Amino acid sequence: MKKFFTFVAALMAVVAVNATVVTLTPGQFTAGENLENFSGTVDGITVAIAPKTTITADQIRVFKNSTITISAEKEISGIVFTCTANGDVKYGPGCFAAQDGYSFEGKVGTWVGTPATSVAFTASSNQVRTTKIEVYLDGETPGTPTPQETVKVDVAGAIAAGQALADGKTSEEVYEVTGFVVNAQPYNPTYKNQIWFMADDAENTGAQEFEAYACTVSENSTIMQVLNGDKVTLTGNITKYVDSKNDNKVIIEIKNGTAVFVSKAEGDHSIDGGVTPPADLDTITVAKALEIGGALPSDGKTDVQYVIEGYVSDIVEVYASATDYETFWLVDEKGGRAKTNADGAFEVYRGNPVQKMTAGLDGHVFVTAKIQNYKGNTIETSGATSINIVEQGTVEEVESINVAEALVIGKALANGGVSEKRYEITGYVSNVYTFYNPDFGNETLWITDDPSSTAASMADGAFEIYRGKPDSKAEVGYGAKVKIVCKIKNYNGTTIENDGSNVPFEVLEASAFVPDTVSIEEAAALVQSLAEGAKAPKYSVVKGFIQSVVTPYDSKNNIASYKLSDFPGDADGLVQAYKATILKEDAEKVVENNYVSVTGYLMKKSGAAQIAQGSITIFEEAPVMDTIYVNVAEAVEAGLALPVGDKSDRIYAVTGFVNFVSEEFAEGVESFFLADDAASEAYNFFASAASIEKAVEAGAKVEVVGRLQNADGEIVTIENGKARIIPGEGVENIVLTEKVQKVVVDGMIYIVRDGKMFNLQGAQVR
Repeated sequence: MKKFFTFVAALMAVVAVNATVVTLTPGQFTAGENLENFSGTVDGITVAIAPKTTITADQIRVFKNSTITISAEKEISGIVFTCTANGDVKYGPGCFAAQDGYSFEGKVGTWVGTPATSVAFTASSNQVRTTKIEVYLDGETPGTPTPQETVKVDVAGAIAAGQALADGKTSEEVYEVTGFVVNAQPYNPTYKNQIWFMADDAENTGAQEFEAYACTVSENSTIMQVLNGDKVTLTGNITKYVDSKNDNKVIIEIKNGTAVFVSKAEGDHSIDGGVTPPADLDTITVAKALEIGGALPSDGKTDVQYVIEGYVSDIVEVYASATDYETFWLVDEKGGRAKTNADGAFEVYRGNPVQKMTAGLDGHVFVTAKIQNYKGNTIETSGATSINIVEQGTVEEVESINVAEALVIGKALANGGVSEKRYEITGYVSNVYTFYNPDFGNETLWITDDPSSTAASMADGAFEIYRGKPDSKAEVGYGAKVKIVCKIKNYNGTTIENDGSNVPFEVLEASAFVPDTVSIEEAAALVQSLAEGAKAPKYSVVKGFIQSVVTPYDSKNNIASYKLSDFPGDADGLVQAYKATILKEDAEKVVENNYVSVTGYLMKKSGAAQIAQGSITIFEEAPVMDTIYVNVAEAVEAGLALPVGDKSDRIYAVTGFVNFVSEEFAEGVESFFLADDAASEAYNFFASAASIEKAVEAGAKVEVVGRLQNADGEIVTIENGKARIIPGEGVENIVLTEKVQKVVVDGMIYIVRDGKMFNLQGAQVR
């Protein structure tokens, strides 16, 4: 019977192209993550999604601001999308931008508009995830969509329905699950949702079988948070989730569902930033937390949250409003200074204090979080972590020091060592290592005590602020006065820096430095005065055209490398922007010949000019670069008007006849002289190493494009220009026969006819 159905399915696929309704499912397309400009055709229907999409075995995901276009050879009269979520919530059909003929109800979006061979839908308010697309052709229409009926179950019924699914699959049906909230995590203000488990028994706090993952609950259209003991009705599709990182544990869940209260337990259900801990979780000691974590496998974490009571023994990252978190070690006895699991301490990793302040050394706290065994070597908090400060401890008095004093402290540490206390270090920016990255909000700087210093190493008296977050949220340049509060780290014996990354720092005085703006040619000249591997002491702004992409955009680090020139399409005076920071939105628009501005340090690398780890601003207004079209005589006149050795500041297109080939064609390059008369013996215009598709001989008419240079006061040249043969001109338009022959004398071409010799202009010469 199974084979029969397989045969029928295959037969249906064959005839589907002639059907009036074609059903498309994700499994018919090639799966992949972050596919760029995707296009796939099934049964005569083409689905194109740009700029990016992800396709899984059971979902086609149209990212926010992406467009899905459905096309066919026949006119499309209707389209129906079946989605994973309801209405206009995330992933639902209502996330498509409104257009004539489109409506949605429940998980179904329907378009019945003016028939066309191509219809486009843009996910404007949020991502859309569709499990099925039905395309109606030849005037067939889907009619009004029938709302999907919901299946009402208790928690036990929801678990049974989920267990019946294949691993990783999501139900087609929408379920309403009514039960009690147990083991609720704090509301997450960043993602504006919450995670909780549900049971049929309000006292069953150990239940981990049914999970509401990233869900929301509302009352009178106001989003609120659930507390343990609340009774709610949760609506959504049930998924059988297999946790591969936790011994393939199966969790039945509803993702991104919506809930309403049936009844509420006592407590504040309003949203207060997501820091109110559940009142009825187990409160345990640090020793118990270490015991629980020690029993977990490497990278394993508990299913439930705990409230861990203890005292702060060591502060790793002090609370800062810029980051809204704090990292510290916790012990059971006040006054302890342990900072390892082996010494009885538990790490609270990047927790969010309720009071928005540091807990302080010896601070008495309650920490609500899951427990994890991080990589098998650190027992710590996992995921959303809230800190309730019962009694604030000692907020250490930070010692103010200058850069020289910070270096003394750092040098006294072992390699990799970190100071016990934090310091307030004030200095002046002497060098920028990586320029400000707006996507990440940080930059790496060197600071010294000397406002005029350009030092970029410990040896020269500089302290490194590694990936610091300026409070100005803007680029901090050379000469700015800054202050950072941090622990001091001896990174490798040669660099003294702040401990940790994304440490906030304050800009006390903005930079008054205005970098020089230079052309590509000027940048190349500046680099020639540098020693190999050396950097210019101060950064510049280099402007030019992108000639080619050296290394493509790296989305993880927001960097790319490009070769630049002063002229679009010009191969001369190249400078490479090496691993320059570029915003994602700009990187996606980069094409050759864009005009860009690169802020960075010029350096010599393998004898060539490079901009080291600069910052690219793209789509600057380009200077006028119209090509000047001239004949050979005009090119010679313009070139000789330049000082000897200088090049024109414009591109010239020079047209003439080849009158002498200096270097024969090889690997797409040839060198030759041009004249306005192919029979001329003038050799004052030279195309040196011109790029050309095929070999040319004397008599051919060509165009050479590039910058004019006065070579020696007598010869004008274009070096490394681009050349093309002009068809129908020169020797190419002469039909050779038995009576008409071509001869070359001293590199010049002549035509012999009836025993008489003519030059290419038709004059008899012999």
